[in-house]
Amino acid sequence: MNSSSIMFLFFVLFSPLVSILLNDWIFSWGMMEVSMICLFPLLLSDSSKESMLKYFLIQSLASMFMLISGVLYFNLYEQEYIFYILFLMSLSLKIGFFPGHFWVPSVMSSVGMISMMLLLGPMKFIPLAFFNLSFQILDKILFTVLILAVFSTIVGAILGNNQTSIRSMLGSSSISHSGWMMVAMCYNWLWMYFFSYLLILMFFCVSFFYQQYFSMMINIVSLSGIPPFLVFILKMKVLMFLSSSMEYLMFVVLILSSIFSLVFYLKFFYSFLLMSKNYNYFSILVFSLLNVLGIFVLF
Repeated sequence: MNSSSIMFLFFVLFSPLVSILLNDWIFSWGMMEVSMICLFPLLLSDSSKESMLKYFLIQSLASMFMLISGVLYFNLYEQEYIFYILFLMSLSLKIGFFPGHFWVPSVMSSVGMISMMLLLGPMKFIPLAFFNLSFQILDKILFTVLILAVFSTIVGAILGNNQTSIRSMLGSSSISHSGWMMVAMCYNWLWMYFFSYLLILMFFCVSFFYQQYFSMMINIVSLSGIPPFLVFILKMKVLMFLSSSMEYLMFVVLILSSIFSLVFYLKFFYSFLLMSKNYNYFSILVFSLLNVLGIFVLF
């Protein structure tokens, strides 16, 4: 990676941190656009032009609709339901969760591993913060968010079972995990879930880069939500919240979608098992401890 790529990478990672310090949502929107613009040179270096163009067009349209609907709804107080829906749909396109999920598997299939990690991780931070802010301001979106979240977990599971590429599978997995994040957000658990998911994704990308297939197996198992790994603990916490709120239908649907997702996780787990030859025991030990220590999250 050359010096210019490092500079662009710095701005991609630094922009979400700056957005935390800003009080005006429009300035945060501006930092989100700075992060997106700085990502394009990185995409250009390790991605197909078709996927880069698709991502650019979708994100540009989402940004435009987000700004227009946000200004009308929050700044000019045009409290029309259509503006509120348009704002949510723009955020779903930005994050890549239902119903704005359609671009994720196809774009992920033709980007490099570093670009994929940025798209599925840091690039989601500011849109998720907007979602969280909207939820705190507008209590009436609770039911809408829960419905979209449940559909996102179902769609992610269905798409994941149709993928043969590891990148497309991780894109489908991201759609499903985004649904879990939305449910977690409704119970003030969003950032715990997001940063835990980001940690596992980062370990997976590093393992993939160094072709440590055994480490990748452990990461896949963790993403699948099998006990006693970290994602299982997080999902258990979310299910406990739903149970305490007597949302039993959503409770059952989320469990069924997780079981269905387990099929494609185990498929790739078996593929990595066949390819694994040499083990990096230290990295495996560190990652396993980080996952197992997640059990303390329950308390």
